[in-house]
Amino acid sequence: MKRLILALVVVGFFAIPTFVMAGGTVEEMTFFSQALGEDMPLLVYLPEGYGTSGLSYPVVYFIHGMTSDHTSNPQVVEAADLLISNGWTEPFILVLPNAYCFPFVDAGYPLPIHSSFTNSDLNGDYEDYFTEDILEWVEATLRTIPDRDHRFVTGHSQGGYSAMRVALRHPNLFSKVGAHSSPLSYEPMVGFGPMIVAEYPDGTPYDYSPHAGFISKILFAYGASFTPNLSNSPWFVDLAFDPYGLPDPAVLPRFIAHSNTHWAAEFAASGADLGIYFDCGTLDEMGANYLTQYFAGTLDVLGVPYTQRWFVGDHHSHIGIQMPIHFTYFLPLSATVEINPDTLKLRSRGRWVTAYLELPGGLAVSDIDVSTIAITEVDGMELATAIHREGPTAVSDVNGNGVLDLMVKFDRSDLIEQLGGHGGDTVAIVIDGQLLNGWYLEAVDTVKVVN
Repeated sequence: MKRLILALVVVGFFAIPTFVMAGGTVEEMTFFSQALGEDMPLLVYLPEGYGTSGLSYPVVYFIHGMTSDHTSNPQVVEAADLLISNGWTEPFILVLPNAYCFPFVDAGYPLPIHSSFTNSDLNGDYEDYFTEDILEWVEATLRTIPDRDHRFVTGHSQGGYSAMRVALRHPNLFSKVGAHSSPLSYEPMVGFGPMIVAEYPDGTPYDYSPHAGFISKILFAYGASFTPNLSNSPWFVDLAFDPYGLPDPAVLPRFIAHSNTHWAAEFAASGADLGIYFDCGTLDEMGANYLTQYFAGTLDVLGVPYTQRWFVGDHHSHIGIQMPIHFTYFLPLSATVEINPDTLKLRSRGRWVTAYLELPGGLAVSDIDVSTIAITEVDGMELATAIHREGPTAVSDVNGNGVLDLMVKFDRSDLIEQLGGHGGDTVAIVIDGQLLNGWYLEAVDTVKVVN
């Protein structure tokens, strides 16, 4: 750890001038990675007030995609700053690590390849670099809350694959994971041969090269990460497709073994807990929609809970729109609620328990998707079956504080059934939901339970 901190002191901090924040600050930092044996950069967003608050903060890690790097997604940083600067969500630190490596420099291809955060004989130990070096450095250098409940990871495209991979393989490190427009499974890619061979107009046998085009670059990136072969020059990888554009049966199992479906099966067998969220565009030109749906089907078979969201869009254009959903999935909007009655008699025969929800300033309760509102937690215990809103709704200012609230009702008998063992206690009731744009909200109130 002393070596990592010394590297930071020598390099120092400097602002990225292209990032203009409303409240927080963005700095590029460099630290020495023990796993890779070299200095590595990363981008850090610090919320407004970080320098003087003395507080510790949750951390969200965002992993960039195949065609970007740690500085290429200002819309992600802007989304975090929007939520935090407006007081809409709990402040957090955002870390954007660099996932690139350069395995083909000696073969005449100096462009970077996405490491997928795997340990590879060719690329280096990038999984250890992320799950050990980066996390250790961040928590030793910044004021974080260093436990899995306050540590989250998400990413775009191949970065989303990487986020899902490290979270499924290391659920002890992260409590929630997200993935945006990501190749979450690899089994369907056996049918992607025509996309690859289209970059080789001279026909068979195909002499594959990362120079041929973008799909070939992806193919070689996967080879470097998942199927390296240091005796197979000049590229030192085994590719999943043979010289005739067909899946290579000698290589394909090694490639498929890195599909997130494989890590999901291991995760399900472990009995670990993890919040899983992913989304994808219905018009995704990279085929991530097919790979996403296959992954969802696997989770269904395994009985692993998850949340999936579709949007009408392509592979790249919705990062800034979708990231606030990811962030509020991790750290929901800071809503408030007043539950009436605040004293519940277990033998009461009344029909409803009424809740009055308010959103933080600048957000309108008319934008709440009332169909999503539910009681999800009672006295610190998540309910196996959420108690969903029933009955009429209304918008008013019941408490006269000048902020409109949304009135929702819950079946009293359903709630009392969950409170049977709490006679004489004051218990916390958690209500969850979403806005129409997908942003997540959470509110907590307490009620006195009378037997």
